[in-house]
Amino acid sequence: MEEGEDEEPEARAHSIAAAAYAQQQTIHGLLAIPDRRHSERMYVHLIMMAAAQMSASVLKAYDQVTPQVAAKRVTGCGVGAVTVRSDAELDADVLVVAGSVSITDKRLACIDKAASFYDVELPASVQPRFNAIREARSATLMASEARKWLKAHNLLDQVPKYEAGVTDDAVFGMEVEKLCGADQALRSRYGPHALNPEWATQHALDPRIEDGPMACLLNVTWATGFKMGFIGNEQAAP
Repeated sequence: MEEGEDEEPEARAHSIAAAAYAQQQTIHGLLAIPDRRHSERMYVHLIMMAAAQMSASVLKAYDQVTPQVAAKRVTGCGVGAVTVRSDAELDADVLVVAGSVSITDKRLACIDKAASFYDVELPASVQPRFNAIREARSATLMASEARKWLKAHNLLDQVPKYEAGVTDDAVFGMEVEKLCGADQALRSRYGPHALNPEWATQHALDPRIEDGPMACLLNVTWATGFKMGFIGNEQAAP
């Protein structure tokens, strides 16, 4: 066992809190989270929704380690020294790789796994490649978890087929609304890929966090790869 992995209560609490942030990273690129200028209430609710979807298998995909241990593991990928920087805006720790060594895709995949749920800052020339690798793995993970949720709720066989660039997005959105009992959720002036702000406001305090329409929408979009964004209150204002 690596140094720091047998965590004390304080470190363990850090890991549990970080799990919600890990889920935010997992859905990055699948669900556009509003920035801090937008509705804090809805922002927190959506994060709670995402956290509620975490199953044991999702948590197992992210090793619960401190940022220092994660940095040490990333160093083991052969990329030179790795430091830890606290990002006040994100309220999270970031692993910084500043080495000038050649970073192959194999090393980037190693970094992705070694870093667990922590953000990784790399030289600008390789950051896009790392982001693509991380998002692809996250998308695969979330699609798998979403299918499990849909199967458990007897919805998997009813999920409409979606193929980007082929399927009519508006028609698909309405089919998802019907399946999830979420009328008008994907119909607004922002198009079918944006959660209707008015619908979101009406359902922000829905107690059915794990099994309601919002959970259904998230899992269907994760399972099918249909990108769904969220428009904050200020941006949605006339």
